[in-house]
Amino acid sequence: MRGFEIIAVVIGVFFFIGIAAGMLLVVALPLLRAMLLNRRNRRRYWSGGNWWKLPPDDYNRRPPRWPGG
Repeated sequence: MRGFEIIAVVIGVFFFIGIAAGMLLVVALPLLRAMLLNRRNRRRYWSGGNWWKLPPDDYNRRPPRWPGG
């Protein structure tokens, strides 16, 4: 192999790795976002997710928005 061929192969390998990493990110980011939203909602409603019930000490506030709306 000449020097040019080695450089072309290295560039091709990095290009392929970049395309594969981009495809994995496109698939993984929505799943990661859903997981983080689920974790945040669990942390917000300690009583098991009864979002329509007001906390006992805060009757003047409206309930949170409908999930997903």
